[in-house]
Amino acid sequence: MNKIAVFGASIIGLICFAPPSLLAKPPLEQVIPTELQQHYADQIKNEYFSAIQLSTKVADQPIQTYGVGTVSHEPNSPAIDAETLFQIGSITKSFTAVLLLLAEGDDQVNLNENFNKYLPDYSRWSGLTLTQLLNMTSGLPNYSDSATVNIAFAQDPKRLWSDRELIDIVYPPKSRPAPPLKTGYLYTNTAYLLGGLVLETVLDDSFANLIGDRLIKPLGLKNTFYPVPTVPPSVSERMAQGYNFNAYTNPEITGKNVTANNLSWASSAGALVANSEDIIHWVRALFVDNDLLTPAQKQQLQQLVSTRTGQAIAATDATNPQGFGLGVIQGYDENWGHYWFYQGETIGYRAFYVYFPCNQVIISALFNSSVDSQNNHARPLLQGIYQAILTDNPQLVCKSQ
Repeated sequence: MNKIAVFGASIIGLICFAPPSLLAKPPLEQVIPTELQQHYADQIKNEYFSAIQLSTKVADQPIQTYGVGTVSHEPNSPAIDAETLFQIGSITKSFTAVLLLLAEGDDQVNLNENFNKYLPDYSRWSGLTLTQLLNMTSGLPNYSDSATVNIAFAQDPKRLWSDRELIDIVYPPKSRPAPPLKTGYLYTNTAYLLGGLVLETVLDDSFANLIGDRLIKPLGLKNTFYPVPTVPPSVSERMAQGYNFNAYTNPEITGKNVTANNLSWASSAGALVANSEDIIHWVRALFVDNDLLTPAQKQQLQQLVSTRTGQAIAATDATNPQGFGLGVIQGYDENWGHYWFYQGETIGYRAFYVYFPCNQVIISALFNSSVDSQNNHARPLLQGIYQAILTDNPQLVCKSQ
């Protein structure tokens, strides 16, 4: 199905990439594009994206993928399609966590060990387990909050960083006292860079090879790439152009095309590139299928700490509505019940997924802009899509709703 929707003076290409046999199933195949169109029209000025790609997986039905917009803001830019790629940011963290779980299953690491056993060079942070690195209770400072990194985004966007260079930005030198680490829950990219270094050290291979050989290839993720140290032409040619639109974090580059920014700064904490369909496949590998993780490993992945207190919780509830596992987050909503989700963000892209265990509905959405939290309106879009799915499939309405 090919449609052109006109909003004011803008011409926006809207395409449903579902197989033709599925396009004759109203009203859902009409409602989702309408929701996508409306969000595009309402938020394009507030969020400065040029494209949204969205995929849905409803129980055992085939994945359907939809797109609206163009590859860039440039005049005559082509419409996106189902093969268009986006940076998916911190969704990468679940890949890093799974690699460590698989390594533990092969008796190569122990997630309850002090990570210094594998990386003795960081002895001033001794006492932290690998699990604490992965569930955000390490208390480590976040290197990507540093002025050094953010200045480099503006002055030298193509700079190639090593993991150790980035970690050293916040690692206390021996010449000065080491500040005490924070307690409780604290989101930090530094922890996942350390996790990536542990993998490279123990398995004696690059993170790029590990993620490719152990995850991307076995799962058949044909549209997922780890483009570090550089983005190959076969990937860059398929990328939607990314735009920074966050005047609070990156004022020097607000409104600029930042696609050329080298993703080595994000590394094992957030450097993956993918499309929305592959995110659906990945979420099923994490939570639904049994080809990647054993039931025991899934349980370990889903062990939660409250993002409010940092304490272990069995599940989220009204008091603790969000819990962090090993690179995954569980949420609770009085209308939605329990669900798993993640928002990944780089300096020019946003990526989302939400998975409802009660009915195995998965939605993923990708945007080619980054914004501050106040101007991030992706949640209402995901809510609207989910409600449309339930309206079309009333048998999937969960008891908790």
